Amino acid sequence: MKSSTVVWRLLVVSLPLAICILSRAQAPVSNLEFESSDTRLAQAFAWAKTQALAYAHGDSDPVGPWYEAALPGRDAFCMRDVTHQTTGAAALGLYAQNRNMLERFAAAVSPGRDWAGYWEIDKLGHPSAADYANDNDFWYNLPANFDVLDGIVRMWRWTGDSSYLNDAAFQRFFRATATDYVAAWGLQPELILKRPRLMNQRLPQGKFVEARGIPSYSEGEKDFNVGVDLLAAEYRAFESLRLLATRSDDTEATQSYADTATKLLWIVEHKAWSEKERHFMGFFSQDGSTHGSGDAMVLYFGATKDPSHIRAALSYIESEPYLKNIGIEEESYLAQIFYRYGEKNAAYERILDLTRADKERRDYPEVSFSVIGAMVTGMMGVEVDEAGGAEGSLVHSLSRLLRESDSATLRGLRVRDKLVDLEHDGNRKSVLTNRSKGTIHWEAAFPGRVPVLMVNGKKVRATVSADALLSPVSWIVADVPAGATVSVMRP
Repeated sequence: MKSSTVVWRLLVVSLPLAICILSRAQAPVSNLEFESSDTRLAQAFAWAKTQALAYAHGDSDPVGPWYEAALPGRDAFCMRDVTHQTTGAAALGLYAQNRNMLERFAAAVSPGRDWAGYWEIDKLGHPSAADYANDNDFWYNLPANFDVLDGIVRMWRWTGDSSYLNDAAFQRFFRATATDYVAAWGLQPELILKRPRLMNQRLPQGKFVEARGIPSYSEGEKDFNVGVDLLAAEYRAFESLRLLATRSDDTEATQSYADTATKLLWIVEHKAWSEKERHFMGFFSQDGSTHGSGDAMVLYFGATKDPSHIRAALSYIESEPYLKNIGIEEESYLAQIFYRYGEKNAAYERILDLTRADKERRDYPEVSFSVIGAMVTGMMGVEVDEAGGAEGSLVHSLSRLLRESDSATLRGLRVRDKLVDLEHDGNRKSVLTNRSKGTIHWEAAFPGRVPVLMVNGKKVRATVSADALLSPVSWIVADVPAGATVSVMRP
């Protein structure tokens, strides 16, 4: 990621969006609608939805259903961008696009590329010539396998599509990433800090030989051997693998994945954290020295559990010097991060900044998709539990509206095989309507310690738990039958 010392790679100049729209078949549509008493939020959503759908394609291209997730006009999708864009795309109902692109990436990993895949795939289904010459000469950022793995598991949770877990391409990808990929690139927790910067180079020179296995998503400097974002992404991938192993009652694999995740978390918390500078450093050199900032990706991947570290890292990425020195790609992660950790003012500011008409590079596809994702999962607090199945999905909500007087409504949100409407009035009241067949189990949550909540006017004892910063959250689970509307509010 870009820090004050890192510059993101720009290979081509963006083409006008109109060219993209005119040059392809009819774009997919979305049922998702948003209304708010805050007209600026409503305008931000309207722009983001229109822009994101303008980049979405049906199955008329050889690659199948897809959306642009690279520089506009390149007609391609990149591993990092896609994985970040999947949440917004799922909220828009672009299930087929997410499924197709993630499978393309998973199927591409190969021992001939040391278990890397294709960093970028074009609309013909080929590795993009902008990043690939041959199996010995191609561009690849090592966090990608781990990031994509976590994205696959997140999309399984959101959609309930069991093929994300059971199809051969995904199963092979899980196994290869957890074993062969880690071994090929020296990413074992015991070895990772001492690995050389570049490994598996097969040619003395070529177009991409210095980028065949960059140990970070950062691309503007070379004086490091491990990026903290790589550690954070690997931690999250092994946590996702642990979840799948637990679901399968594979106790041996569960323990193995948990052990690896714990070791990676320890490195981030104890080696990447700078007590002197009060934030997470971004890069390790082989001599053990650190520099830069890794805070955004550590928080994004949830690779810190220490509340004091989380608060300090949040303060760092809210600071003016940091915000002035990041690019559009890194900024596109921030609203979702801020919402997750309760920094709703900072999240709101990023949404308005990303969507303002004069924002430079606002047309980068990641921006619009990330705004949708942040508003749905962050501001409206929508999450989908992986345990939902034949008996119904567990949909979580938590209002993070800016002001108590604000109201917001999502309509036509697709979660699994359901369509729901969700309304928040400040953080006082939430209403869910089930517009589909079957019952939805709704976990309605509210910030703070509230002993009793009112469910359709009746008192129900609430459960109180803690968020990542150990702040109390009160919630109940209500059944919402097909066609029904249920309201939950503070007394």
